[in-house]
Amino acid sequence: MGLNWQNDHGKSSILKALDIVLNGLDEEDFESGALDPDLADRLLPVFPVNAKARRITLYCEDSGKQRQLYITVRADLTFVIHEEIVRNPKTTPSSIALLKQIRAENKFILVPALRDATSGEFQELFSRILHSHGISKMIPKKAGGTPKGYRALKDIREQVTNTIKPYIDDALLPEITKHFGFITQHKLALKFDVDVKDVGDWILNNLRLGFQVTDHRDATIALSEAGSGVQSGALLALQRLEQKAAENPTVLYILAVEEPEAFLHPQKQKELYDNIRAAHANNLHFIVTTHSPYIVGETPFSKLGLVRKKDEFSTFHVPDIRSPREGEMFDAYGNDVNSILFFADKVVLVEGESDERVLRLLLQKKYGASCRHISVVSAAGNRNFSPYLRMIRAWGTARIPHLVVTDFDSLTAGADRAIIRGARDAGYALVGEAAFLTRVDAALDKSAVEFENVASSATAFFNDAGLSVFVFTSDLEYSLINDVNKGDAAKILSEESGNKVDYSVGYTLDDLRRQIGSKLAPFNPVGDPKFKKPFIHRKIADTVALGTAHSDIARLLAAIDAL
Repeated sequence: MGLNWQNDHGKSSILKALDIVLNGLDEEDFESGALDPDLADRLLPVFPVNAKARRITLYCEDSGKQRQLYITVRADLTFVIHEEIVRNPKTTPSSIALLKQIRAENKFILVPALRDATSGEFQELFSRILHSHGISKMIPKKAGGTPKGYRALKDIREQVTNTIKPYIDDALLPEITKHFGFITQHKLALKFDVDVKDVGDWILNNLRLGFQVTDHRDATIALSEAGSGVQSGALLALQRLEQKAAENPTVLYILAVEEPEAFLHPQKQKELYDNIRAAHANNLHFIVTTHSPYIVGETPFSKLGLVRKKDEFSTFHVPDIRSPREGEMFDAYGNDVNSILFFADKVVLVEGESDERVLRLLLQKKYGASCRHISVVSAAGNRNFSPYLRMIRAWGTARIPHLVVTDFDSLTAGADRAIIRGARDAGYALVGEAAFLTRVDAALDKSAVEFENVASSATAFFNDAGLSVFVFTSDLEYSLINDVNKGDAAKILSEESGNKVDYSVGYTLDDLRRQIGSKLAPFNPVGDPKFKKPFIHRKIADTVALGTAHSDIARLLAAIDAL
């Protein structure tokens, strides 16, 4: 499963709490019923004002039944472990037994975001790996044969002894004998008193990981001199190597990795994540926290979790997938939109590429750099809003603010009432649909004012169903050009024609709108507009001043602002 959201939204806090509950509490804590202040600070860094206690709930399955275990921490840092929510709960032997059972059957391994190959924690981990995968095999655990590796350690000891002893024999021992004070029966000698295991430990404590930069074995750089992403990968590799899932099939191993993408090239992020997912097994599961759009995009929709924060509290959300078919559809779309949905404060769904490019530019004009907090997603046609709306609805508890932006023709029978069908297919119950569609059809024979009135009223109609929709009076192209920027638009079209046509002469405002693809609302379609191209629409949008823009643009930006 992947957890994602912004840096301060509590993903690490969730993993930290699990690590402390499943690994940090010991027998002394159980007996005293109190947390060490440092442990408490890491577990519950903020206590709500006037709060007397906070509760951690562990959900587990025991013999096919769902059970809950509660750890209630009081403001004075005392805690109780209990299985029922009652007034003034007390720790019970059965609660302690259940927690110990959970810990025995679930091995939680936290790989923190800060991964430094020079840290003591890294070296301790590396030493354990060396012991279990190298040195321990060189030293025999019982009599009966001497391994080749053991003989090699003995040879090292003898070589050190034979190299050092002559120097000391010649320089030090005569001086000691001279000052001894009496004649000894035996000649003073040097004994190198170190056993083979000590030699192994000495080697172990001084081995360091590095990279061989040429074919020559001695041309090695320390791991600490490599990039931070590579150091991070080395630590993760050691953690994965140390877990014993294959040797303990009855125990569930949970490897929780914080931000595996840290300092890695995007392609390396994908490669590492593919490798992590491939290692998933029946009793080896991974939890990954991430800010990487590449990792989120590669994660199946049903395996994602979303962490959001309000004030000092974090909430964890999972999608509500109502059928296997829906899950398949979400996974098919997920690669393209998962990260767009999650890494934004607001989401705007538009019909196509032109709408997407133009709206991004207009948002930049309005909000500056803050526009990056708003995701704009192209549905590739007004008939394709339904899957995206269903995906957003699946994250209903997270309340992702979103707006659908569509042209007027998506309301009409001629376009199969695309936005109506899309909303209905996404599960929205449209109230007063018949009366609203009667107004739509009646407007087709009226003036532009009627179109504007119906487009504006569409917002209220969809809002009644719980859906935010903006409808252009005509379409995006129509709103791009008005009397203020008509000359600039004509100049752009003339340049795009190679100056073969001067669009500033003999072309009305509506003529220019037709050239870039506007249908001038459903009653006046065009054949094959010459300049219906996203990059041209964006160039024209660049000439739009928000203060003098078409009223539809002002309405659209206001609708986004209100989300």
